[in-house]
Amino acid sequence: MPTYRPTFMLLNSNKAPNQPVCFECISNSRILRADTDWWDLYHQTFPQEEQEPPQAILDSLDQGVGLAFRVSNKEKTIGLATVHLLTNPSAVFLVYLAIDPAERRKQIGAHFFDYIYQTGAAKLKEMGYRSVGFVWEITASQNPNTQEATALARKINFFEQNGGTVLPYKYFQPPINGSAAVPMHVMFRPGDEGVTLEATNPAALIQAMYCEKYAAINYINPELLEELLEVIST
Repeated sequence: MPTYRPTFMLLNSNKAPNQPVCFECISNSRILRADTDWWDLYHQTFPQEEQEPPQAILDSLDQGVGLAFRVSNKEKTIGLATVHLLTNPSAVFLVYLAIDPAERRKQIGAHFFDYIYQTGAAKLKEMGYRSVGFVWEITASQNPNTQEATALARKINFFEQNGGTVLPYKYFQPPINGSAAVPMHVMFRPGDEGVTLEATNPAALIQAMYCEKYAAINYINPELLEELLEVIST
């Protein structure tokens, strides 16, 4: 695996003027395993049913099909992400993205989001694939009149401002940490090489997410995945 150089940025905001942060891509599982701030943020951010076992994340790095990312300041890791590199069709699947709540609203998220995609797409290009774009899941709210729904609306607004579109599919994340599939939305952002949403096959992207990520890395029963794909297709 190649070494990706850290990218440093000076972010200017009212809360933290000229606060330097570093964006890094991590392909070495030993480096990721040792970053306790990264794992603390991971466990604090995502609900239990959405957390895959840490070993699955580490295995994806070791197998060369996944990448991890972090944002750090002079003190600690303040942001994280992981992606899975899909090949059929070729796309960057954003699995996790989080910024420490104390560090939000400082222009970090949008820059980090773009850095993640550009790095993933460059890695796919090294592997001989042209990325059609960026795809990710976002939790679906079950009650429109709750704090959860308000938080979801903010997340969707962030992703839409950064080029994402909610795909018109009834989608479920396979049960990676529990017995039940989790209702979610799927969002997509076309790549930067002339690919459009209209020219992309969203159903094929979802099938690749299921087969290349959830079956191969999380060892989800293929029969269950087929059942979920049938629900999604209807």
